[in-house]
Amino acid sequence: MEFMARSPRNKPDVVEVRYDCACGCKPRARYQRGTDEANHEHCCCGLVHFVGVQAEERLKTYLDERSSQGLDAEVGAYSIHSQHVEAPWGEPVSVVYAVPEIPKPH
Repeated sequence: MEFMARSPRNKPDVVEVRYDCACGCKPRARYQRGTDEANHEHCCCGLVHFVGVQAEERLKTYLDERSSQGLDAEVGAYSIHSQHVEAPWGEPVSVVYAVPEIPKPH
């Protein structure tokens, strides 16, 4: 998976991380430097990514909550992957993403 990182206009302490999904979507999530947040976006095909501090823990919690609500049953299990992107301020930022076993039709 290839992620692109950039800083939105006039927001030098924010990194926006996106990718071009095979389904045609261009999901993006933002992280603000110095916060303990991890933000996410969930693609229509079931792929989801989190960016920021504790991204992996927050992704797992998010998927557990969805599972407990009976959501995403049609996608089967998720495989979880992680990598880092370089933020515009020169530091690595964690990106963790989950790939569904069976992508949702789009």
